Amino acid sequence: TMPEALMALLDSKEVKIDGFILPGHVTAITGTQVYRLAVQKYPIPCVVSGFEPTDMLASIEMLVRQIKDLRSEIEIQYTRSVKPEGNPVAKKVMAEVFKPVDAFWRGLGKIPESGLAIREIFEKYDAFQKFNLPEIMAIEPAGCRCGDVMRGSVLPEECALFGKACSPENPVGACMVSSEGACGIHYRYQTLRNP
Repeated sequence: TMPEALMALLDSKEVKIDGFILPGHVTAITGTQVYRLAVQKYPIPCVVSGFEPTDMLASIEMLVRQIKDLRSEIEIQYTRSVKPEGNPVAKKVMAEVFKPVDAFWRGLGKIPESGLAIREIFEKYDAFQKFNLPEIMAIEPAGCRCGDVMRGSVLPEECALFGKACSPENPVGACMVSSEGACGIHYRYQTLRNP
């Protein structure tokens, strides 16, 4: 789940991050309290954002203001969907059906209790059990630097694959696969930065 991945990033000695844009779709369910421990342990600005370009721009502005004002808070930009308390009904159902498990994160490796698995009482609905599927290993493709990008150690264009072997049309790593990925966003908007 997000809080564990966030802590793993912050615990990394390689991390070079000034603030986090937190996922609105996740936080709409969990609420903002799940990030409190991370912000208390590592004072860092955080903004919960939607995924539209205007959401992202507003979230970046909010992060810049926090950095400028030397504040480390969890602010919600995506107020049309996210409440600080989250969605109590959805949280209750999630807790009944799923349990925390160790999970592999592309570019970050295995993070304890950062994934969800179906509880034994519902195992007849678990495709992993039903089809005897192996554990998913998120192995970084050769040459891919998604983990470094996510830790803020390198910019996307510092990856030798960026814009060449790896593009939104032919994604190699997790950062380019989705429209929310750091490399995908960087690729899409790089002409705005370098006209």
